[in-house]
Amino acid sequence: MSLTQAILGFGIPIVVFLAAGYGLYKLLLLVLPSKPNPLKVSRFEAGNIPTGLGRLWFPLQYYGYLLLYVTLEPIIVLLLPIAFSDYYTTPVAFRDLLLVVVVFIVLMYPVLYYAIRQINLLYQWEMRR
Repeated sequence: MSLTQAILGFGIPIVVFLAAGYGLYKLLLLVLPSKPNPLKVSRFEAGNIPTGLGRLWFPLQYYGYLLLYVTLEPIIVLLLPIAFSDYYTTPVAFRDLLLVVVVFIVLMYPVLYYAIRQINLLYQWEMRR
């Protein structure tokens, strides 16, 4: 299979699905009303009317680390078997493997960047007492 066939068979459907998803997302933003009012943004305490300030913020101290784990685990699980495969026998197979690895890392990089930013933001939060 040539590289052109791989791009046509694998790359174009991904681009089409991503574009369709983004288009539907933008369509929903235009169609659905977004009118926040005090009742929608107020705290919810199991059906009771909230009184006073909350005791503390929702604890999210491990949220960034969870995102890091969820991002790095597929990278390790999918790239480790590739490292032990025999793709290094021909230059064409190695080039195709390298292309797959680079595309995979490029796709995961924004999630990693977001996770690391979330970890840095969480250290700046203060717990209310």
